[in-house]
Amino acid sequence: MKKLSVISIAIIAACTALPSLAQDVRSDEAGQWFVGPRIGLMGTDSDRQSVENNQLRSYDGGLDTTFGGIELGHNFTKEWGYRVYYDLMRSNAQDGGSASGKRFGTDILYNFTDNLYGGIGINATEIDDISNRFLRLSGGYKTYLTNDVAMTFEAALQQSDTDLTEFMFQTSLRYYFGGGASYTAAPAKAEQVQKPAEPVKPVVVADIDSDNDGVLDSKDKCPNTRAGYKVDADGCVMYENQTVTKSLVVNFGFDSAVISADGKADIADTAAFLKDYPQLDIVIEGHTDDRGAASYNLSLSERRAKAVGESLVTDFGIDAARVSTVGYGEGNPLVPNDSDANRAKNRRIEARMSVTTRVPIEN
Repeated sequence: MKKLSVISIAIIAACTALPSLAQDVRSDEAGQWFVGPRIGLMGTDSDRQSVENNQLRSYDGGLDTTFGGIELGHNFTKEWGYRVYYDLMRSNAQDGGSASGKRFGTDILYNFTDNLYGGIGINATEIDDISNRFLRLSGGYKTYLTNDVAMTFEAALQQSDTDLTEFMFQTSLRYYFGGGASYTAAPAKAEQVQKPAEPVKPVVVADIDSDNDGVLDSKDKCPNTRAGYKVDADGCVMYENQTVTKSLVVNFGFDSAVISADGKADIADTAAFLKDYPQLDIVIEGHTDDRGAASYNLSLSERRAKAVGESLVTDFGIDAARVSTVGYGEGNPLVPNDSDANRAKNRRIEARMSVTTRVPIEN
């Protein structure tokens, strides 16, 4: 047992100098297998007990167990793989004697980088015919010594179903075979030849007219113009000024400022026009025929204008600041007051609105 311990410690110490002798790092390839021997030290839990010749044996804990064995593994992908292993062990008991044991387990492995890996797995560890099941976590460093041979340095911690906690340090040699393409070490920096970059060939893209306005996309400053309108040399819609005029006339009964149903419809139409052109204000002018005193007719014309103005604001939501009213009495007849029909035409309000806007020119 002492000879095995000395060999284990010597191998572990010597291997710390080996990475400086290793070739360029390579990564595991998908589909590869590996197999090789392993050797190491384990620290048993101080609560571990075993029985030999009907005698109860205890352990000090610490690095009191040496082991050696073999592992076989396979890489599913560059990152993921698994291994199975079998170890024979020799432990130092508190009574000065030694106990033999064995361990069999399997790990799922994950390569964090080309050199660093971790694992999680389960095993059955048996010392002096006392067997325990363990969950094991491990982490290690791997370096390639030759094309197909790598050395690993690994630490692990295992926890049993009976609350034993044990740790170990080990090293192994792995021989890789099968799977990915063969490995070729990268040349030294002095031997590397820098290939000149190939010139980038220009990509020729045919010039098109995406919006079908007659101007190619390379010159079109207004893409996606609507069809049916004239455009300028930059592909932008052309506009012209257009004056829009709206008139409102509402007639009233004799000596009345009450708005009729027909008058309400005309007022609603005017309200819609005002909403379309929010920059417009409206002035409503009230008028009467020539019957009655001039002072009374002036007051009646003002009431008629105010009635229409209030209807625009109250009934149709036009801002009151946009509406103003004025009465002219009988002074501005539309037609001569020489018949009942003409007098009916003069009993009215009038409003005229005009706005100039820019509108697109149609083809």
